Amino acid sequence: MSEIQRICCFLVFVGLTSVVSAQSLLDDLNAAFEDPSLPVTATFKDTRIVNVQSNETPAEGVLHFVIAHRFGTLSSGAYDLWGLDNAQMRMAFDYGVTEGFALGVARNTYQKTYEANVKVKLLRQISGPEAFPLSLTWYSVAMANGTRAPSEDTPYPFSRRLSYVHQAVLARKMNEKWSLAVVPSFVHRNFVSESGDAHDLYLLGVGGRYKLRPRLSVNAEYHHFLTQSFGDAFSPSLSLGVDIETGGHVFQLHVTNARGMFERSFLAEPAGSWANGDVYFGFNLSRVFTIQS
Repeated sequence: MSEIQRICCFLVFVGLTSVVSAQSLLDDLNAAFEDPSLPVTATFKDTRIVNVQSNETPAEGVLHFVIAHRFGTLSSGAYDLWGLDNAQMRMAFDYGVTEGFALGVARNTYQKTYEANVKVKLLRQISGPEAFPLSLTWYSVAMANGTRAPSEDTPYPFSRRLSYVHQAVLARKMNEKWSLAVVPSFVHRNFVSESGDAHDLYLLGVGGRYKLRPRLSVNAEYHHFLTQSFGDAFSPSLSLGVDIETGGHVFQLHVTNARGMFERSFLAEPAGSWANGDVYFGFNLSRVFTIQS
């Protein structure tokens, strides 16, 4: 994407925020335990911990809009300004159809990937006399690689482009500061480049958030393969981040060894090595708009 295109996207984004009424993602951040008859809220600040999904969904009638950027590796050095010269973008829209049920679409410049997803809250954590210890959210996404075929003579049917990920997000707000999540994932790829690669992969992820201030937190997540070993050259996905909430926006700044910003990439594709500096800086900018009150 050229600098002019990026500036245009930014101006459009700013214009939208000035004409559409927005609600804070975290209006109830500090009300989680005030009323024991209500479900626990604001386990995480946004719908993602860093890369992986959190248990949060947009409220009913709310459109959640995210622009995400991820730059090149920090090890690329001063010539590429430590990766800032090489940017990828992801643009996503998630809509709260009902309270706890959301649909979304997204487009990534990396591998020109399209996404369609569904997210459902199955169980919610409850405090008080009728306490329930955790929340359970289901997330499913279908992804399509949009790159051109290697050559006109190479068969590349649409079915080969598809991959799917299903996740169960088990989360618990431990107290006012700590939140934890365990995220088992299943990845299916219709096409793999090497004959020895598995089409189906199982992973177990863990993520957490620690609130430093009412509008500032640090996050981390890690994903471990359960079904296949990739040898010493492969590094599982490990990400660290900072969330800053400004009332209408959430800024998520992070460093990660995963190149892509969609599930198949950061779960199933080899990540860089933290020890060698093969990590990527990026950020997510989230905004919510009340479409139906």
